[in-house]
Amino acid sequence: NDAANRTRTGTAGAVEAVVVAMRAHASDASVQARACGALRNLTKGGAEAEENRTRAGDAGAIEATVAAMLAHAADEGVQERACRVLRNLTTSSVQNESRTFNAGAIEAVVTAMSVHAD
Repeated sequence: NDAANRTRTGTAGAVEAVVVAMRAHASDASVQARACGALRNLTKGGAEAEENRTRAGDAGAIEATVAAMLAHAADEGVQERACRVLRNLTTSSVQNESRTFNAGAIEAVVTAMSVHAD
């Protein structure tokens, strides 16, 4: 089942590996979009995804996602996927909500909405 596979993948270190790739390839919009897509998939769901959401927050996924948004503000794919990651990471996680605020995610999302209004 998908939820069990996400949990196994997260336990194997996938979340942390994605964040490492985001940092190593910060200037590559394609890598950032795909990485955000992977994080979105790994962190979606209800209570069964909480462990991966916590892992992602601890690994710096929020900061890496906001950095991707700022570096690739004109790239609609990065912006859309990044917004979905941030939504997932803040679901039922006060700690990730705080991290998101501190990372400047609100400003990044507002900028994305302004740049990609249509």
